[in-house]
Amino acid sequence: MMLPREKLRLSTPTRQNEVAAIVQEPMRGVIDALATIEMDEVVRCVCTLPEGNFAAGFDSGTLHIYGSDGVVIDSAALDSRVVGLASLRSVLVAGTSTGGVQAFHDEPLWDHPLESGCEAVTASSFRVVVADGTGRLISLTDDGSEVAQAEFGHITSLTCSPEGVCAAALEDGRLLLLGPGLEVLHDSPAAEDDVEAISCMAFRHDGVLMVARNSLGMTVDDRPENRLECWHPEEGMLNTSELPSRATALLSTGSGTIVGCFDGSLLSLDIGDPDPRLITKLDYQVSQIIQWDDDILVASWFDVFRITTVGEVIWHFEHIGVVEHILPLTERIALMGDDRKGRTPAPLVIIDPDSPPRYDDMPAEEENPSASEEYSGALSDEEQRQVDMRPNMPEGAEGILDTLHEETELEVGPPAIESDLLEDLSAAARAINLPPVADAGEDRTVDADEEGKATVLLDGGRSYDPDGSIERWAWEDGRGNVIGDTPQVRVRLSEGVHVFHLTVTDDRGASSKSTITVQVR
Repeated sequence: MMLPREKLRLSTPTRQNEVAAIVQEPMRGVIDALATIEMDEVVRCVCTLPEGNFAAGFDSGTLHIYGSDGVVIDSAALDSRVVGLASLRSVLVAGTSTGGVQAFHDEPLWDHPLESGCEAVTASSFRVVVADGTGRLISLTDDGSEVAQAEFGHITSLTCSPEGVCAAALEDGRLLLLGPGLEVLHDSPAAEDDVEAISCMAFRHDGVLMVARNSLGMTVDDRPENRLECWHPEEGMLNTSELPSRATALLSTGSGTIVGCFDGSLLSLDIGDPDPRLITKLDYQVSQIIQWDDDILVASWFDVFRITTVGEVIWHFEHIGVVEHILPLTERIALMGDDRKGRTPAPLVIIDPDSPPRYDDMPAEEENPSASEEYSGALSDEEQRQVDMRPNMPEGAEGILDTLHEETELEVGPPAIESDLLEDLSAAARAINLPPVADAGEDRTVDADEEGKATVLLDGGRSYDPDGSIERWAWEDGRGNVIGDTPQVRVRLSEGVHVFHLTVTDDRGASSKSTITVQVR
């Protein structure tokens, strides 16, 4: 289509720069990595150690000890997949999927076998608490001596306060607060008329437990579908706060709790105040939050942000993979994750959070505005006069230069072919849509209860869309029956092998499917 011919005014270089400054987007500060180390495997669990070192466990059973520069300083080959790490004083305790727990301090110290393998490991200031595959909790000292044990059921999450109070989340949505001897302080079962899950837990500095619970879209009363509960070890539940989305990360602060949510919301909840305050809203799910001076470091998708408590982004760092672990190492930070796009391990990255931000869009001449002043006076007076003099030019050249700096009116008509071609290319670019990636989780084997059945939580929360968002979730059983339309679905299964399919659909209609097999024995 031919456009009407119109007059375009060609402005001087000064006006062009002014226009460019108007349309330029605000610059965001970034920082660079201090070190990038390629990995052979995806890191499954991590733990900080004294002197700025840290440990990482892998599916192969490999256990690496890293220095603050990201260099491996020690290694051990364990019997099976490393499922959990904890530090008790100067002792590193590692749990494996089939062997139990082992302790190290420069060399192997002791091991505590578990016939059903280890499911989770956590530590207080004086005890290690381990969950095995049968639903038992075992409390151990730093020399491996067993001091208590109790059986509650399959545990999905475990954490301890420094004082020795233990919080356990069970597969059926039940919450337990346990004393140092694993005695029950409080027992909060899931609602009988609902399907509930606990997404994350953390103890505040005052010993109060923060528990994020969600009802998987099936609430039938006035309970918030997504909520944060405060539990005191002695007084029980103090209050409940409604959240805009499922909580995915918690950080205890001196004044309360920072909450990261599945929808990218970052919230602040002060002690005694049940109403959360929105700090900022990120584009993707928050996976981890840690304190850094008066600010917080937040992992969201491929990015890590340094954010003030009022929501100002100081800098951001883009990782190659989805950031799943942020570890503070005295004056540095270690970042680890999973490169889900390339199906390869993401590298280990070391950064300095106090690095001054860099602005990629800053013009080179503005990087050192005092450069001309720094070198003024380097020429003699005579040399400076020659530089300032206008060079001799051919006759008529001055007129050409003057014309170049004048505003000129030209009649132009944009060619129809070029215009249509650009429109077609733009439409084609918009039409490209990367499909979402469905992740139904790893295949599982669980033990049946006395009734010969097991309650299993199907979790597709690791699914993602590389260029948009997931709009629809669909869980199906092996017969094709739809059993849920949320990221998480809880099912009651009899003994045998069960197959489930998860289909996710993005905001532009593309979809993908993932399958998980659950064996109940």
